Amino acid sequence: MHLITPLLAVVAGFAASVAAQDAPIQPQLTLLYSMDAHLGERFSLGPIPTGEERIVIPIVGGSFTGPKLNGTVLNLGADWRLTDAQGIVRPDARYNIRTNDGTNIYVQTEGFPLPDGRTMLRGKFETGSNGTYAWMNDVVGVGVLKRNGTSAVRIEMWHATPGA
Repeated sequence: MHLITPLLAVVAGFAASVAAQDAPIQPQLTLLYSMDAHLGERFSLGPIPTGEERIVIPIVGGSFTGPKLNGTVLNLGADWRLTDAQGIVRPDARYNIRTNDGTNIYVQTEGFPLPDGRTMLRGKFETGSNGTYAWMNDVVGVGVLKRNGTSAVRIEMWHATPGA
């Protein structure tokens, strides 16, 4: 009996330690930027094989500000928005931004609509591997898009990192 009690305490301590290691750790979100993007005249490609319709929405300018990067949205890109076979509108945007110090960053976002009219986005970034913003190549972006009529959108983009 004297041997069983300490053994049970060791086993319980080990089980608690293993359970703590397996517990999910919530990621942290840090603001990358708030962006106001201007949109050009949209046009439809019509019915397509992978969905009901693809609408192209040119991204023609704008600006973004954040704690680590600020700049402009270039007139170089579009949202190739898909209305899928279930009638769900799914953004699929590719465009470029330029920081105030002249670094070009390629942005790719896709996502899905929320019931309140906003759109959830996942963001991917690409820039020079040896520049000031090389860290952007490894960013996991999570964003929320809010429409401002048909001529502009506001995007809040966050950097998701592992929690402690």
